[in-house]
Amino acid sequence: MRVVPLAVAVLVAGCGTAEPGTPSPAAPPSQAAAPPVQPPPDTFDLAAAEELITREGFTPTPPEGTLAGPLRAIHSMCTGSANGRCQEVFFFDGQRVAGTIHAGMIEISEQDGSSVVLSFPRYAPGDPGCCPSAGASTHRITLAGGGIQAEPPIPDLPNGQGG
Repeated sequence: MRVVPLAVAVLVAGCGTAEPGTPSPAAPPSQAAAPPVQPPPDTFDLAAAEELITREGFTPTPPEGTLAGPLRAIHSMCTGSANGRCQEVFFFDGQRVAGTIHAGMIEISEQDGSSVVLSFPRYAPGDPGCCPSAGASTHRITLAGGGIQAEPPIPDLPNGQGG
């Protein structure tokens, strides 16, 4: 039986080249490329995040405006803190808590969805609790390995010795 040579002849006949400048035939509609599938919009349930922070014993500071993601930071204070120098920043990767940073005083300087810049006022020895005088240190927080990473690393006493 000579099926193989016939199949080869059909394949070879279908492989002809077009004349230069001749447009190639369009693919049938069933073979046309499908438009790329757009991922769902990045949604963040702020109320659920604030409820989680409250359950952890902190009072969230409502953020100004919409928080871009996937990395979002929400500042909070220890609920019932007498002097306000018990603060924590909760970092969310989407809706999941990716980590927290605790200090006497922390400020979120900026956040853009991919990084967060924190500022820590620094106390010089002898400064009263109200008035750190040693400037501030800043640290950029990003997502890394399922958690958060600070650059430069945050010291054990981010506000310095006093306070």
